[in-house]
Amino acid sequence: MKSITKMLPALGLVFGATLAMAMNFANNPTERYAEDPAPGTEVWYDLTDITPGPSTYQCDEEVDETCSHMDSNFLSNEVEEGEFIKNGSLPLATP
Repeated sequence: MKSITKMLPALGLVFGATLAMAMNFANNPTERYAEDPAPGTEVWYDLTDITPGPSTYQCDEEVDETCSHMDSNFLSNEVEEGEFIKNGSLPLATP
């Protein structure tokens, strides 16, 4: 019985480390946003967890622009290059 009680702090440490690693690998999606390219509009779309495609959006890589941005201020950390082309219905971003 003494050997088990002596091992409890070590077992607690191993359990804590395992739990910390599991929390570190949790799905943490990158927030991505894109501005509607229509002239005169200032509408932003939330592209988080949305896959580019023919029914969502595309980034025309031939155009030297920023297609999507990361961060809640919509201005920093470029994610994808190209011209944003909306192909379907996308959720609006809430600043």
